[in-house]
Amino acid sequence: MPDRPTPPNVGLTEEESANGFRWGEDSILPYQVSDDYDREVRPGKLDVVAIENGRLRAVVAPSLGGRLLELKDLETGRDLVFRNPVFQPANLAALNAWFSGGIEWNGLIPGHTPFTCAPVFAGVRDTPRGPVLRIYEFDRIVEATWQVDLFLPSDGACLYAHGRIVNPSAEAKLAYWWTNIAAPMGEGTRVLSPADYSVEHIWPGNNLGRCEFPRPDWDASYPDNWENATSVFFRAPHADRRFVMSVGRDGFGLGQTSTGEMVGRKFFYFGSAPGGQNWMDYLSRPGEGKYLEIQSGVAPTQNQRFVLGGGAELDWTEAFFPVRLEAGRAHDAEYGAAVAHAADFVDGAVPPTELAEIDAFLREQARLPLDGRVSEGEPWGQRQELLLGRPLAAGLDFAVTAPDDFWDELARGSTVSERSLRQVPEGIAVSQVWTDRIAGSAAAQGTSWLHELALGTALLDRGDRIAAYEHVERSLALRPSWPAYRLRALMAVDAGAASADYLRAWRTGEAPAELAVEIATHFMAAERPAELKAFVEALPAGIRDNERIILARAVVAADAGQFDELERLLLSRRFATIREGETLLSDLWGRLRRGRLEAELGRLATIDEIRQDLTTHPLPRALDLRMHQLED
Repeated sequence: MPDRPTPPNVGLTEEESANGFRWGEDSILPYQVSDDYDREVRPGKLDVVAIENGRLRAVVAPSLGGRLLELKDLETGRDLVFRNPVFQPANLAALNAWFSGGIEWNGLIPGHTPFTCAPVFAGVRDTPRGPVLRIYEFDRIVEATWQVDLFLPSDGACLYAHGRIVNPSAEAKLAYWWTNIAAPMGEGTRVLSPADYSVEHIWPGNNLGRCEFPRPDWDASYPDNWENATSVFFRAPHADRRFVMSVGRDGFGLGQTSTGEMVGRKFFYFGSAPGGQNWMDYLSRPGEGKYLEIQSGVAPTQNQRFVLGGGAELDWTEAFFPVRLEAGRAHDAEYGAAVAHAADFVDGAVPPTELAEIDAFLREQARLPLDGRVSEGEPWGQRQELLLGRPLAAGLDFAVTAPDDFWDELARGSTVSERSLRQVPEGIAVSQVWTDRIAGSAAAQGTSWLHELALGTALLDRGDRIAAYEHVERSLALRPSWPAYRLRALMAVDAGAASADYLRAWRTGEAPAELAVEIATHFMAAERPAELKAFVEALPAGIRDNERIILARAVVAADAGQFDELERLLLSRRFATIREGETLLSDLWGRLRRGRLEAELGRLATIDEIRQDLTTHPLPRALDLRMHQLED
């Protein structure tokens, strides 16, 4: 999330404000960023699982978080969800990499699922009513399990998705869930959902506040009427039934409804301005990436979590179905009339009694084991079961086949081997159950540089800087390592001390290339241009070509007034990892244009002169990834 203060809510109810969180302030540990991608599209293969019944076909990618990539109406040949022709990640999620298209299962932390581009467990359960395709994983921040069981009845035009979250701990947890459905977007597409009013991000402050919906002066139910990226949360607290649908000009589209556990409904659109349109092209192919998202969540808004009690389970069932409304009534100028027509269609497509019966059936099946697995997820669920000494959730098998390492030895309670102590292990563990086990291991066999490093990492993540510093110092005394120097840099009281430790970490010769990006970012944030210049110029050629290092070199060029070099670097490639809300590209373009203008004038330029120059030399389309025009 952008590292900016979260503005206060305006005019929201207690229900709409409960269990709120502040964007950008939550740690992503023990997860790590996923940023190993570029914008070079090439042919490739992706393993998928398909289920169909003659009317609908659903295609799921277990290696990409269980994303439902395709939902096709076989009767009409229409794609009900946006089927992206490419896999192109972008920096839009809590862990960085995210891609557009299909149906995304977003839990259990905000900011898109940590499993967006990661493998999850998947398998099939044979039932008397047909197969159920299950995807599931263990979330390491909430320390709870999630699953989605997909069921396509043999005689219907509706795909059911049964969600289940299990908290195996005795302690209550705060969790999160939104299902994001990418819907095809054409001219005249409209979103229909019961609404007494809406909750939206209000600019220029970006406050989450209550708004009129429908609007008296313009129709906000047509996403293309929004210039800037927007999120509209539909609020109808007393509605008989909640649903959301996207319908084209001809009345065809996709609908979603659910059992009562899901109270939130929303649509998101990148906006009609150049920045938003560029994002959609970037995530797909030029001219082929236009889509909108209709969404459903457990809480009223996406600035909230919900409470999951100790030992509690939460179940719900969603239904996804093709929509065919009368075009004139779907686009009635009276929004309430159009929603009423849509509600009648939902009741016919997914009768409440039928949804309740399917929900009861899937609740029973959700707790029963699979008959066969087709995909394996991460080893952390199995490790958690070893730590706790019991299964995490009925019906979920977290067994994996992988070589033992430091974390496996700790989870089993065995002595950490000399082999494991010779290297930095893959992954991080920061929760209390893990730190208790690490401390117990250190006490039993004698501490090591790796025990101390792991404890220092976990304590810093909790904000206990004093205790974390002591563990890091002990780790460095036992064996200097790049991660320990990096941790000490993060705890440094001034930029000079941080810079020195960052450089010590880099000079070990063992650090990954990603650390060079972090060091360059530190020098930029600390406004240490001389050190930034010296550092990036000394990097090996392969690392200097990393796009974040190229941007650091562009900052060096801007600081030095080397505007030809700045322009060359900015236009040297299509940048892949620009963050949602990040304005570095437009800021550098502004510095370029201002520098050249003032060189021509031979004096400082006025604000009006700078604005006129940017009108004459606007931000190139390839660099325009602004989410809101107020960002300029």
